Amino acid sequence: MLGFAAPPADIVFPVRVEPRAYFANERTLLNWFDLAATLTIVGAALQSGRNSFAVQSVGLALSCPAAAFVLYAMRMYALRFNSLEYKRPQNFEDQGGTLLLALLLTVMIVTQSSVAILAAKGSEGGSMRAFAAWPIVA
Repeated sequence: MLGFAAPPADIVFPVRVEPRAYFANERTLLNWFDLAATLTIVGAALQSGRNSFAVQSVGLALSCPAAAFVLYAMRMYALRFNSLEYKRPQNFEDQGGTLLLALLLTVMIVTQSSVAILAAKGSEGGSMRAFAAWPIVA
């Protein structure tokens, strides 16, 4: 009435945490680890071949986003686990982390691929024969 409003009352309800919430948290962690392992395996396969330095650097560059994925997964797992353990209501969505990881992976792939293409053009006098000579194992 007179410009004075009472602060809103905090109503506290006990938070019930079901066991499936812990399992969902672990499933999410394992899915992120699966993606990181896939990136690491592809990077190691590119590094182990007899290809040029540019192709091996692409394989090495895939290790950086894989490490970032593992660190992000562990951070989110710990935050969610603590929230579940102490029964704190929390929004589990992360607005910027996944976008940052996707941008990091995209920038690394585009940069390293363009370096590999430029190196192949420079070594072959403008042709792409270096890519045609890759060993293909059936």
